[in-house]
Amino acid sequence: MKRVDSKTKLIFLISFLSIFVLFYLSLTIYHVYSLRRFDNEFLPNIYLDEFDMSYYSFEKARIKVDFYNDYILSHKVILSIHGDSFEYSLKDLGVSVDYESTIKNVKSYQDHLRFFKKLYAYNHPEKKVFPFLYKVDEKQLRETLTLLKSKVDREKIPAHFDTSQGVVYKPSTDGFSFNVEEAVPYFKQELSTSWREGKKISFDKDILKADGSPSYEMIDTMTSSFQTPFMPDTYLRNINLNTALDYINGTIVQPGEIFSYCDKAGPFNKKGYVFYYEFVGNGVCQIATTTYNAALLGGLEIVKRYPHAKKSLYVAGGLDATVASYSSGWCVDMQFKNTYDYPIYIKAYSENSRAHVEFWSNHDAKKGFEYTTSSSQIGVRGYKSYLHTWKDGQEIDVKEIATTWYREE
Repeated sequence: MKRVDSKTKLIFLISFLSIFVLFYLSLTIYHVYSLRRFDNEFLPNIYLDEFDMSYYSFEKARIKVDFYNDYILSHKVILSIHGDSFEYSLKDLGVSVDYESTIKNVKSYQDHLRFFKKLYAYNHPEKKVFPFLYKVDEKQLRETLTLLKSKVDREKIPAHFDTSQGVVYKPSTDGFSFNVEEAVPYFKQELSTSWREGKKISFDKDILKADGSPSYEMIDTMTSSFQTPFMPDTYLRNINLNTALDYINGTIVQPGEIFSYCDKAGPFNKKGYVFYYEFVGNGVCQIATTTYNAALLGGLEIVKRYPHAKKSLYVAGGLDATVASYSSGWCVDMQFKNTYDYPIYIKAYSENSRAHVEFWSNHDAKKGFEYTTSSSQIGVRGYKSYLHTWKDGQEIDVKEIATTWYREE
């Protein structure tokens, strides 16, 4: 009797397990066939942006997207250019929904779900949002951006120095040209990234082509200056003197650069100069001398300097500089080198019968040093000139600049 009961139990157990396996297989086959529909259909709780696409076939979803197309493309995008904002709809910018790429994105996600994950997503759907992907009609985008260019392009205000009161550098402002050809691919790239209503696209400097002039905002201090008197009634000489001032005024000497007076103001028979007795450009030496002394007082390196044959009346002995140009192209020159770490702006002008030359650079250009000059007479026609260096009100160095012998009294 016991043997029969055990056999019965075994048969019952086998039967139960068989039924369970058949049920499980049937259920699995059912789910496999049930999930096959999502090869061409959205899983439940799948959204395209704000639209619930649950159980829509990909084909019918296209109809739904087309129905809402105008609404979707009415979304605004803000183009930010040089601080100004311009609002356009996606449609205005030649944008349309790239339906094929959008669906491909969803389908790829669903196809790569493992069976049990897909089954779980089917039975316990959680909201998952896919963005619309877009494509751009470049021709229309280019036309819209070209119209925008006509509104935003601004003629640049050239960088310049305001010398009405001292020297103040005025950098170029608000001058740029909107580069449509570079903006088109940039816009398409931005469109392919995260998207939202009112997305702001800022066009950077590579597309705005701003003024490329070098900046001289570091020029903020007069580092040295010198002035020499002239007679107001020497009309022709004064023309030459002021012409030379005009030629060197506004010159910028870069760090390490050598300033040549002849290159800037010469040759002395060019436009603006007049004959004065037997000389062409008589009076230009006074401006060379004024510039030479401004360079000395700035602590700059003198590269070339030649004295007059006769001591000048407008400067101490040994501190003059003569210049001359010849038809052969050779020039007696005055040159100095900018040994600062900053550029130098030369301001040159005449006022109240005095010729002024000012050097402007950065407040730290001389590194706290100040300079003065002196001269002492040796013999009848000789002079020694000296450069004195000062720091914190104390003289720390003195060196001879030159020994000058004049040939005429």
